Amino acid sequence: MAEPVAADQPRRRGLTRLIGALGPHRTVAERAALFAAAAAVGPSFEPGLQPRRTIDQAIATGVISATTLSAVTVTQSAIESLARTVARGRLQQASPTARVAFAVGANAAVCAGMIAVARAIPPREDEKLRRGLARVAAQRVARVAAVGAGLSGVIGSLDALAASSPKLRWVNDVPVALPAGLIASAIEINRVHRRAEAAGDTTIANVSTRNSTLIAGAVGAGVLALQAGERVFARGVARGIARVAPSYDVVSNPIGHAVALGALGGALYGGYEYLVRRVEQGGAAIEPAYASAPTSRFVSGGPGSEVSFLSLSREGRRFVNMALTRKEIETVMQERASHDPIRVFVGLDTAVEVEDRVDLLMDELVRTGAFDRKLLVFASPTGSGYINYVAAETIEYLTLGNCAIATMQYSLLPSSMSLTRTRLAIEQNRALMHAMTGYLRGMPARKRPKFVLFGESLGALTMLDLWRHRTVEAMERDFVAASLFLGTPSATEFAKGWRLAPSRIDPQGSIVEVDSFGDFLAMPMEKRASARHFLISHDDDPIPKFGTNLLMRRPWWLGPAESRPRGVPKSSTWRPGTTFVLTGVDLLNAMEVTPGVFGRRGHDYREDIARFVAQAYDLTVTPEQLLRIERALRDRELQWAQRRVVSEQLARARETVTREMRNWGVSSGGEPDLNLQRLLREQQAVEAEPLSRIQPKASRSAPAKKAPAKKTPVASRKAPVKKAPVKRSPAKKASPKKPRT
Repeated sequence: MAEPVAADQPRRRGLTRLIGALGPHRTVAERAALFAAAAAVGPSFEPGLQPRRTIDQAIATGVISATTLSAVTVTQSAIESLARTVARGRLQQASPTARVAFAVGANAAVCAGMIAVARAIPPREDEKLRRGLARVAAQRVARVAAVGAGLSGVIGSLDALAASSPKLRWVNDVPVALPAGLIASAIEINRVHRRAEAAGDTTIANVSTRNSTLIAGAVGAGVLALQAGERVFARGVARGIARVAPSYDVVSNPIGHAVALGALGGALYGGYEYLVRRVEQGGAAIEPAYASAPTSRFVSGGPGSEVSFLSLSREGRRFVNMALTRKEIETVMQERASHDPIRVFVGLDTAVEVEDRVDLLMDELVRTGAFDRKLLVFASPTGSGYINYVAAETIEYLTLGNCAIATMQYSLLPSSMSLTRTRLAIEQNRALMHAMTGYLRGMPARKRPKFVLFGESLGALTMLDLWRHRTVEAMERDFVAASLFLGTPSATEFAKGWRLAPSRIDPQGSIVEVDSFGDFLAMPMEKRASARHFLISHDDDPIPKFGTNLLMRRPWWLGPAESRPRGVPKSSTWRPGTTFVLTGVDLLNAMEVTPGVFGRRGHDYREDIARFVAQAYDLTVTPEQLLRIERALRDRELQWAQRRVVSEQLARARETVTREMRNWGVSSGGEPDLNLQRLLREQQAVEAEPLSRIQPKASRSAPAKKAPAKKTPVASRKAPVKKAPVKRSPAKKASPKKPRT
């Protein structure tokens, strides 16, 4: 009987280690972190502004849980170290009950103190970031201390129970923290789904309860793995500190956790920088659909332009190549187009210094005659350099080509990755604004064009903040007659100042912010008549709502359920970190659009752009023309999207054919494009040959089907196939056994 017991011991030790990893063999700080990270899974299922997929939910849950794990570990370790410092070694001789009482008391004292600090810093709409974060940090520490006090009490009670009788020693091996956290999450997930269904919130409808449970379990396993790695790293740092500086042994544990957290942050930062470089390469790449320079002399990169076409970046080449022609304008407007539209674009790689880029853009404006046009549009692009095609084409249609659009790039990255470059963008736009207004000031008033502004997303921020801490009157002194901004980010200082004090920033009431053109028409007549500057912000667009303010205080759009805007879930609850992460995940789904299908959801403003352009810039248009414009905008967007896809696939096919033929040791016999076209024609001829024989038979009657066989020999019909050029290709002779690609 001794051999089975001995064989079973490794299995028991493995089971003991597994159970111990769930909590019993961990410190109170680590158990508190396990409980908090698991419990944070439930609130991560709160409905958001945009429909959420299961993968989106997994991302949000993982980020929230991992962040909670790290923050609670560091915080609880600091509280324990503070308590040991206060005790000064007296706890080593104390009884287990006294140690438990001291741990509970220390956490309770920290909790009470942090609550007092948080209440001493009440939230304000105009508060600084440091003030708001100090209040939120105090609230979070209070919650961590409360969790630590509760766990210390439970663990102490279990220890006392196990010590009371040898038969109850197994109680010490019962995991408490992680299972309790998962149970709390399961209850919360069920509650969230029930509340969402009752309120009619559908953004989490695609995240089923079953999948939610699986995600929660996967996150729990991931949390355990993450904490195990963090613990090993932190203990190694703590042991090193204890050897080098024994006097700092009391604080070595929290320092170790802080260093581990810093190492994780450094790894994430390194990965982000690598991603930035890859994305920038894509932003500068030449797309096959826009590989040729434009032929119009009225756009940058065209004939006579000082701007190199290759320096325009991907978005710049799209912008100048997609300019409308007079014929296209006349076809839609049913009127004679007076001019060829002007589009001026200076890319980030055109010149190193901002001043040089500004000078080059001004030279382009003078060369093309932009200051002689009816409408001059200064457009600030998004992070990647994108200018909304729908807005640009609408302007060209409505002015019959008598317009100029000028923009200057400040980044090659998407807006979400260009937030660190907004200061450069604002300074660049300010320099260009001074140059343009200086030129306008030197022109006779009657000859000046109507000067207007346009910006979307980050482009709206980098344009509006030229006048941060200033008023609308400052814009008017810069000859700005009107402006249109789509999806203005919440971090825009000018917009925040206007919302807090509209009468001070805009005493004449010329700024309006609406969700749609229908909302604008519902406004009083006098308000519509005075409107010259338009902020279009969809109620369910997370970009105007996402910001650090979500970490500091409850936003206005998450107020009482009955007063929330359309599109905002009625059942959602504000939780600082959770709401911040969920709204950030909503950004991933806010810009999903289908070419040629205009919608009004999230960050898609195409449906109302034509009407708002006409209204904001005071451009005359008939209902029939507006209908034709919107139809043409949809058709053009779809056609360009198809052209991009086809050109990209053909480019890949060219590369594949050329590479394969080189591998065979066969020369392409000329230009790769011409060779590919020849091969395609030959293949099409081979594929069409059987159809030419079968098609005539389909229209004949049944008795006559045998007649062709008697009149035409089979061999003569097959002869063209045998003599097809593809059968005599060098590739077949060079390597007859290789498979065809």
